[in-house]
Amino acid sequence: MDAWQFGPFAIPWVRLKVALVLLALWGAAGFLARRVDRRLAAWGQNAVLAGLLGARLGFVLANASVYAKDPLSALYVWQGGFDPWWGILAGGGYTLMTLPKHLWRYALGAALAAGLLAGLLFTRQGREEGRLPALTLATLGGTEVNLESFRGKPVVLNAWATWCPPCRRELPMMARLAQENPGVHFLFVSQGEGPLAVRQFLEERGLEAQWVLLDPETRLSQALGVQGLPTTFFFDREGRLVARHLGELSEALLLGYLRALR
Repeated sequence: MDAWQFGPFAIPWVRLKVALVLLALWGAAGFLARRVDRRLAAWGQNAVLAGLLGARLGFVLANASVYAKDPLSALYVWQGGFDPWWGILAGGGYTLMTLPKHLWRYALGAALAAGLLAGLLFTRQGREEGRLPALTLATLGGTEVNLESFRGKPVVLNAWATWCPPCRRELPMMARLAQENPGVHFLFVSQGEGPLAVRQFLEERGLEAQWVLLDPETRLSQALGVQGLPTTFFFDREGRLVARHLGELSEALLLGYLRALR
């Protein structure tokens, strides 16, 4: 399962796990503040904030050429894009600059407790399992296409719908990257909609995508366990599932997934 389902909302598990780790650090700092020195409470809160800012800044700098096209997109944190090592460096640097030396070992203890929880949460997740499903879907023109026929090249399969705001935001970027990366098959599979709604949306936005497929019965969602839209799947040349991403993708994140496919 990709996410925790709460009514119509789906929160990716990876984000919940990160939140638990940061809360553990904050909680350990609060505990030590009551037992050792009250300054550790403020340290815990600010170290978490410094770590988040550093992780985001590190990711943006690593993808500076992408964010230079639209600098404001660096603020779109809901799209994801954080570098944990930069976060650790930022949090550690803040600790060294603000805490007295005799409190460093307590800060290290709180960080180790959070790190232990992170190890338990993230090492349990295994390798992605699954294959490109043998589903036959129709193009906007009515031609039937079997998904297995796309093997031989890496495949990026995006499950989307015209009523989904994050889908509407990311689709133009994904369609552009599809044209810029002819060595990868990009498949845009509309969930639960007919050709009229999909064609009207594409025409209104002036979008051209080679492989827009229709799945009015949401068979793809059932086959791959889609919990929310958009969800993007990444398959290697043999049709093996390499990664999946629930939620809106930034261009920088998508380029990172593409590099991992090659």
